[in-house]
Amino acid sequence: MPPNSHQTTAPSAHQSAHQPPRRRKHIDWAGRTIRLELFIVIVGSALLLAATSLYLGLNGGLNTEAKRIDSSKFQAVFLNGGATSGSVSYSTYFGKINAINDKYIVLNQVYFLTDQKGENNQSTPQLTKLGCQQLHSPLDEMVINRSQVAFWENLRGDGKVVEAIKAFEKQNPKGPNCDQQTPSTQETTPQPTTTQPTTPPATPNTRR
Repeated sequence: MPPNSHQTTAPSAHQSAHQPPRRRKHIDWAGRTIRLELFIVIVGSALLLAATSLYLGLNGGLNTEAKRIDSSKFQAVFLNGGATSGSVSYSTYFGKINAINDKYIVLNQVYFLTDQKGENNQSTPQLTKLGCQQLHSPLDEMVINRSQVAFWENLRGDGKVVEAIKAFEKQNPKGPNCDQQTPSTQETTPQPTTTQPTTPPATPNTRR
């Protein structure tokens, strides 16, 4: 039978003996480790740079705002919306800003406005010193939540508020008289009441 021209013949023993062995695929673990470490360094550096930029941006804005505080002058701090309780108006406080950041503002030498009833029952604003004359006797320092602050201003030395503050400090060089309460606290100060013990009526003797 003639050999099939399309049929492949098996390799001879001589050819298989001299066939080179297959090489196993070599994995460069050292190279992969270096690339992984390089990737981690690049990502870490990018995150660190972003965090540093954000920190400097936030603190840079606060430092710029803090530099605008004139320590030789008084400041006015205006609260968002404002609120009124009794005769005390809490929308604006006057004093000297001692510290400022993104959380709070510290105000010292604090004054605020109260409404005093005058003739014809008309209300006139009066500057009141924060301190021992109030019912709760606070210290002369106020920490204001920054989220409640609308804006603040440096005050001129010849303004009515600053002139009233200077006049008060001149008349009271040692501070307010703690034995005298402000009119607003006098209205709300509870007065102690005393009751006399009563003698119960004598019970008649029903025994005979």
